Amino acid sequence: MNKFLIALTILGFCAAANFKCTAEMKATKFCTREFMPVCGIKMAEKGSSKYSSIKDTYGNKCSACAEERVEFYAEGSCEEYPKNATFCHPEAHLSKICTRQLFPTCGLFDDSINCAKSPCGSNFNNKCMACVNKSVSYLVAGYCDRHEQYKY
Repeated sequence: MNKFLIALTILGFCAAANFKCTAEMKATKFCTREFMPVCGIKMAEKGSSKYSSIKDTYGNKCSACAEERVEFYAEGSCEEYPKNATFCHPEAHLSKICTRQLFPTCGLFDDSINCAKSPCGSNFNNKCMACVNKSVSYLVAGYCDRHEQYKY
């Protein structure tokens, strides 16, 4: 029983994958009222980027994607993620080139990675290097072993 509870606790610290809003989702005029909260991520107005920290909680994925400028969403409300979380665009892993600048970043994995301990992440040299890893859902500045950065 204890092993089962530990496994559930570990899985709770791993993030869900990010999902891109499709053209059909963006064109939707009416959404159901089901409550399955998602964190909708908007991209900056000045050009598209591989990552963004502009986020709002929506009642479901339909209402998030119907909102102007929402590019993608992560499962769960935004309050379930650290306040300083920056989300990786679902297509960021397609980048072929990253700079080599050193800006320590903790990339937190989606639920495709099984972790032995929390947080479920790994250190990367910068945002780009974190987001080109297809399993990284979001990131926070600094090293993963500095727990103060995970305050919600």
